[in-house]
Amino acid sequence: MINVFQPMLGEEELAAVGEVFESRRVGKGRKVAEFETAFAAHLGVPREHITSTNSCTEATFLAMELLGVGPGDEVVLPTVTFVGTANAVAAHGARPVFCDVDPRTLNPTVRDVETALTPATKACCCCTTAATPARSRRSRSCAWTAG
Repeated sequence: MINVFQPMLGEEELAAVGEVFESRRVGKGRKVAEFETAFAAHLGVPREHITSTNSCTEATFLAMELLGVGPGDEVVLPTVTFVGTANAVAAHGARPVFCDVDPRTLNPTVRDVETALTPATKACCCCTTAATPARSRRSRSCAWTAG
């Protein structure tokens, strides 16, 4: 097997994980609540506006719900993504529409997304691939222009 990603974990990270395991709460326990509170303070928003998720799949399901994605809608996704991304779209009755990606970054370019847009497009989901973030600012500009 080719190891594409090598985690960078030190003693501090291992100790933090050990503390969570010792608490016997590996889900939404004290550490998650502390993080959510600190993150809300960092953003300057009320605590109730912050929620953590256990995976990108859960976050994508939540995003589709919050965006009101439903039957008759289309959501543009990159061809290089996890199946959970398309599942979140389909579970809400919408149609996943795949767009090409840049072979260097494995993320869609604005042009890739624009080619996939139709009048039924409700959202574009530009996922981060291989620790290479999607170009959010340019993607957001494309989305606002498309309506």
